[in-house]
Amino acid sequence: MMKFKKPLIFAAFLSIFALHLSAQENPHLKIAFGLNVIDNSNDKQGPWAIHTLDFNTPFFLGADYQVNQKWSFGVNTSFNKLKVLGVESSFFSMNADANYYFVSNASRTFIDFYGILGGGFYNAFDNTAVTINPGLGFNYWFSSNLGVNVTAKGNFAVNKDVPEVRNYYQYNLGLIWRLGEGF
Repeated sequence: MMKFKKPLIFAAFLSIFALHLSAQENPHLKIAFGLNVIDNSNDKQGPWAIHTLDFNTPFFLGADYQVNQKWSFGVNTSFNKLKVLGVESSFFSMNADANYYFVSNASRTFIDFYGILGGGFYNAFDNTAVTINPGLGFNYWFSSNLGVNVTAKGNFAVNKDVPEVRNYYQYNLGLIWRLGEGF
């Protein structure tokens, strides 16, 4: 737990900052959870090369705070297991993201499409790396409060302290639940 103390404090600080930004808006808190897949193969085939993907214990959990029509800020965690050259390791990552919605909140009805830029860290093979995380996300809302969330992110290591992983792609598929009012 001590390894994750500083990132958890950072995530709490970021959440308080996002709450302060939203004082003038009608914000939405969203919770997402579901399955993730880690692509550590670097073979450029993306999610289509099923045999290269790691999904042994694939779980993600995230919270997102929409501060206005164009921006939201979120924190998410990912749990998995990786197997590299026959050696298996648990995998944990935590990221803080800024999400920019390409279609404004007032214009959309049941679809969100957004770009992601964030940073975070991951821990695997008894080492930790810091990452920069660009990506894309998509929410399809079945009702004003429940939908499906799909994200794809590249996670690019700033430091190379985990030679078994370094850069990787992550794909999430899950449910998203909006607390509070609808659009």
